[in-house]
Amino acid sequence: MSNECSKIAKCPLFNDKILKRQESADVYKNLFCRNPEKYRECKRYQVSEKVGTCADFVMPNSSLTVEQIIQKMKEKALIP
Repeated sequence: MSNECSKIAKCPLFNDKILKRQESADVYKNLFCRNPEKYRECKRYQVSEKVGTCADFVMPNSSLTVEQIIQKMKEKALIP
């Protein structure tokens, strides 16, 4: 098992493109991205695994299901 999320290189959240507060971004990175026991629970990771991308409105601990997120992405024309 990898120690970090395999999506880190392309993840806008990890690469500081979504959140304005660095402290908030660092919390998500430590709780999910760098945590070998938690990164697979990240909704961004799960959505990306299913459709190849994830919208910026999705946070790792989103209360929405993966299916609800994908539906919202379709409604916003972010994916076909």
